[in-house]
Amino acid sequence: MERNVRVLLNGREVYGFPGQTILELCQDCGVEIPYLCYDPHLSVHGGCSVCLVEVKGAKTLVRACSNKISNGMEIYTDTEKARLARKTALELLLSDHVGDCRPPCTLACPARGDVQGYVNLAVSGLYKEALDLLHENVTLPASIGRICPAPCQEKCRRNFVDEEPVSIREIKRFVGDWALKRGNLGHIDDIKDNGHSVAIVGGGPAGLSAAFFLRKKGYQVTIYEKEQELGGMMRYGIPGYRLPKDVLKKEIDWLLSWGINVKTNMALGRNMTLEELQRGHDAVLLAFGCWQSTPLNVPGESLKGVLAGIEFLYDVNNHVSVDIGKKVAVIGGGNTAMDACRCAKRLGAEEVTVIYRRTRQEMPAEDIEIEEAMEEGINFIYLAAPKEIRGDGRVREIVCEKMALGEPDASGRRRPIPTGETFVVTVDTVIAAIGQRPVLKVLPPEIHDGRRILVDENFATPIGGVFACGDLKTGPDIAIAAIGEGHFAAESIHHYITKGCAKSPYECDVTRDDLGPQDFLDREKQPREHPKVLPAHERLSMPFEEFNKGLTEEQIKHDGSRCMECGCPDIFECKLRAYSVKYEASPTRLSGEKVKRFEEKLRYYDRNMDKCILCGRCVRACDEIVGLHAIDFINRGFVSTIHDAYLKPLDEAECTGCGICVQLCPVGALTEKRRQRWPHSEVPMETKTTCGECSLGCEVVINSDKTGRSVVRVNSDLNSAVSPTKGLTCHKARAFHLNSAKPCPDFNPEALEKISNFLRSNDNISILLGNSLSNEDYEAIKDTLTNLAPNAVISLPEADEFKPFLTLTANEGQRRGTLGQLFEADVAFVIDDNLDQELPLIPTLLRKRVRAGALKIIYLGSTPGLLDKGSTIMLKTDMTDLSALLESLDSGLTKEASSLYEISEDKIKEAKDALINAKRTLVLVGPKVASSIVSSQALLKLCSKLDKCTYLPLYRGANTEGALRILGNMLTPTTENLSMIKEGKISKVLLIEPDRWVRKMFFAVDKGVDCALLSSKTYDDISARIIMPIAGWHERRGHVTNLSGAVLEQKEAIVPPKNVMSLSRLLTMIK
Repeated sequence: MERNVRVLLNGREVYGFPGQTILELCQDCGVEIPYLCYDPHLSVHGGCSVCLVEVKGAKTLVRACSNKISNGMEIYTDTEKARLARKTALELLLSDHVGDCRPPCTLACPARGDVQGYVNLAVSGLYKEALDLLHENVTLPASIGRICPAPCQEKCRRNFVDEEPVSIREIKRFVGDWALKRGNLGHIDDIKDNGHSVAIVGGGPAGLSAAFFLRKKGYQVTIYEKEQELGGMMRYGIPGYRLPKDVLKKEIDWLLSWGINVKTNMALGRNMTLEELQRGHDAVLLAFGCWQSTPLNVPGESLKGVLAGIEFLYDVNNHVSVDIGKKVAVIGGGNTAMDACRCAKRLGAEEVTVIYRRTRQEMPAEDIEIEEAMEEGINFIYLAAPKEIRGDGRVREIVCEKMALGEPDASGRRRPIPTGETFVVTVDTVIAAIGQRPVLKVLPPEIHDGRRILVDENFATPIGGVFACGDLKTGPDIAIAAIGEGHFAAESIHHYITKGCAKSPYECDVTRDDLGPQDFLDREKQPREHPKVLPAHERLSMPFEEFNKGLTEEQIKHDGSRCMECGCPDIFECKLRAYSVKYEASPTRLSGEKVKRFEEKLRYYDRNMDKCILCGRCVRACDEIVGLHAIDFINRGFVSTIHDAYLKPLDEAECTGCGICVQLCPVGALTEKRRQRWPHSEVPMETKTTCGECSLGCEVVINSDKTGRSVVRVNSDLNSAVSPTKGLTCHKARAFHLNSAKPCPDFNPEALEKISNFLRSNDNISILLGNSLSNEDYEAIKDTLTNLAPNAVISLPEADEFKPFLTLTANEGQRRGTLGQLFEADVAFVIDDNLDQELPLIPTLLRKRVRAGALKIIYLGSTPGLLDKGSTIMLKTDMTDLSALLESLDSGLTKEASSLYEISEDKIKEAKDALINAKRTLVLVGPKVASSIVSSQALLKLCSKLDKCTYLPLYRGANTEGALRILGNMLTPTTENLSMIKEGKISKVLLIEPDRWVRKMFFAVDKGVDCALLSSKTYDDISARIIMPIAGWHERRGHVTNLSGAVLEQKEAIVPPKNVMSLSRLLTMIK
């Protein structure tokens, strides 16, 4: 077809095909158009209204997915009108989208640490991966894991179950410490410089975080720090018993190793000016925090012995001697006040009192800090505020006024109201810890008002190219908030330099705030793990040594397993959220009443219809691709949803679990059953390979985690030109990694020697083979046994069932068909017992063609399953000898066959007529007829008289055909093999990747037999003296031969466990 339709697309002249839609043309031209309901494999639906574009001359915006191009059409895809319409469409969809995009713990973390991800990686023992994930948002995990007040834990929904959260902070600390102990804090990328530079004033948590994330983007970053060392308040304001300095320094050194430049002892206003920094860099980030203590503003504040909290802690952390006397009063109720009072106690003060103007309930300090201070003998006076400080050159006493609580103020805490009643506290030192503020005099007046810096939501100040973040922007806050500020400021600076305007990342999260304890009654209670904390007397005996020893490895795995994995497991690929972020759609702007729909936990996947956007992809996929139409829209209007026709669970409906609907769902309404403890945000790695679950040889796309050691899910490629089944697959492929079989034990070199001796034994050996090994494995078995055990008796049970038929077909010259003929035959003659169980994709493919009016099905057997529908010609019988019935289809003896098999004579005649009139007959031969010589002869005689008749053997195993081709005459009938074992002629049995038929036969003779097992799985019901693990089909490289005789490649999609190898490689080692 010629491109002859001329279109003006965003001002550029392009050419499209006749009948092409606007969306298809845009995709050809590399112009992105958002869409949710559209899929190239499905008919047009046009329901989401996200693909709207402007067409010159059109009265309204038009849908790009359904409107075709015409000659001379002018299309504009990114106008303000189109963007606004898309945003509105997204907000309408979000308004009834119920769930959590990200879990509440992540949203509570100011740095947006991926809590569900790193906690569950740690639970799985993947500490390196957990550390890498932490470093995507949290730059100093070991340090933050010690000092963070953990707002994430306050929002942890485990509180609804146990009234205690998951120990998120301690798990973070453990991961960080694990790396520190190994001296490797993570991989350092090779950074390609982008030619731009950024100056950062301040080397605290905000500045370090910004420097790290800017450097990763290729910027030359220089930190200007006024102190001798980096770390800011984490270094100079937090005592060593809470945060050891060597821990902080090691983490900072790792950040710097990415290529961050540092200039210490460089203070703004003293060693350089803001203008000088602007001239030398593309952008400047101010992140120098709040280093000035807020004054008490009471008489006597200037007396000797009245200290500012920040300055006091600075001296303590720099080991400067501080004369505090015996009695110390600390004014304030935050963490700085707690650090000050506990340091005073450690410096020798005999009596330390904290004076706070509200009650303990309103204290901003962490409860654990208050409790530990009390344990260490700190006194607390509540509802009191300093009114005057008295002394004779040095402080001697402090006059306090009693307070009462009034209405809540802007902080949400009740406002303290003076009562007029006073009392006196005798002191030697007063430490004021009521707040901090930034030093702004070093900045130009146009970017501050004397109290705070002027900065917008994008971290930009009124001076172009100058940004501010951290405590300087927010006021005194926790360290994790500063780290988050630094990260987001870095993103805004990057946008400013690359796009010309400052822009911090937009966040779009649908959240749930309607959950409570009643929603988690099904969860088992599990007590929280607590770290070992030294008692108070031991803490004070080694005053500045760390006393919280953290959780052990066993504890973090147990505590982390309490994580309920909140948040959407599909967030990594949710198109609704991705578009909502791009178009800055608000989840709440149009929200109103939400219709409660339903959730289903099905065998192979999960449905959460509260997340459904009614795009109809699943309905159309089931109908148009799979051909089942197991689901459809029900109800109308606002209460519309998607369900089975009779409102039954889909496991009870016609759904076969093929998974196409799940694969095409653009949101998290349909999700695969995935392994637990997988990070929701992680984009899996993909490997195309051949499925090893049955003999069709479907092409599948195995999705693995970043380690490459675990299967996350299995998809398929509907666009694949080489897929034998046109990108379709079944539940056996999609859920193979979820079966209950245990992995085999770790590789043991001693077992290898035992296997070698087992094979070299002078005793007769029986070898029972499974039917899913690779061609290379069967070749290796052949070579090894020829050399080491030429007298071994080898059997493969399924080979016995098909050998009679295959031998006859070879002699008669009967032509084997291909899988492509499933899509071409006009009559399918199915002779089988249970296709639904063994080869479930075949009934699906056949039924689709029946619906299209292109195929007639004749079924001969006892268990038709899904084929017992509609127009199928049913020849249902439980008899095993089918020869007379097959002969009746070739002769006039239909009445006799009807009487013998108790099948209607009309049905037999109908089947006979269908076969006679067929132009392309495909016979699907199951084991019932293939194992009988008489039945096979009758079938082949029938086939020889049919026009263009081909056959396919319905093997159960993935590579029975390969085994037959390679081992051939080496195979002994299984019955003979088992008889020799029963008679005592064979005393040793080697099971190699046994399938369920091999195991069933072995159980009949396993008493007193010396057994060895080579398998990718462990079976509790097999008692083997020697067990050697081998790689599973998804863990090896090789080839299999499918039922049509096509040789298909299998790739290593998953890295096998340590030292575990394919059978073929293992056998070469035995040689």
